[in-house]
Amino acid sequence: MRIFLDQDDVCNTFTMYALHQLGCKVSATDYADYPPVGYDIVAAANWLGGQQYTVPDFWNSIGREVWATVPESEVFPWVLEEAARLVGQENVCIATAPTKDPDCLAGKLEWIHRHFPAWMHRQYVLTPRKHFLAQPGAILIDDNEENIRQFEAHGGTGVLVPRPWNSARGHKPLAFLKENLTRCERLAAQW
Repeated sequence: MRIFLDQDDVCNTFTMYALHQLGCKVSATDYADYPPVGYDIVAAANWLGGQQYTVPDFWNSIGREVWATVPESEVFPWVLEEAARLVGQENVCIATAPTKDPDCLAGKLEWIHRHFPAWMHRQYVLTPRKHFLAQPGAILIDDNEENIRQFEAHGGTGVLVPRPWNSARGHKPLAFLKENLTRCERLAAQW
């Protein structure tokens, strides 16, 4: 059994932090201020005012330092500890999708080294195609509903982290994760 942890908006608060760093009047860590625009950070930035961004302009505004300094999410310490308890440290892996900008990749790696314990510093997969990792016994913990859908369609088990842009919104993230990882633990007995 393996667990793949999404980095942005699971282990950290990337979306809110990036919006905050770009001057939007939102908390860097509280998702309550996210506007009703679905899974579209550029639309969120434009909704919240200030500069109107095109997709390339938005992503070009997110430098390495932003990727490297995102605050940890409220669920990160618990979810990492629980993942290691369920499958062992050697079977926990970060699955993150960098943008095409090399500074994004470098910043994400800095974040991993600053926030994850040393045993995780080389346990990561860089791909937007997280379903490539799917198989029976593999669990993806992610905030992106499409990633979860694709992962499950390819034989894995998905655990959705509640965020304003997905169908689990309204649930308390930690309680929801506890309930769903307990379900995965029961499933593991069948694998």
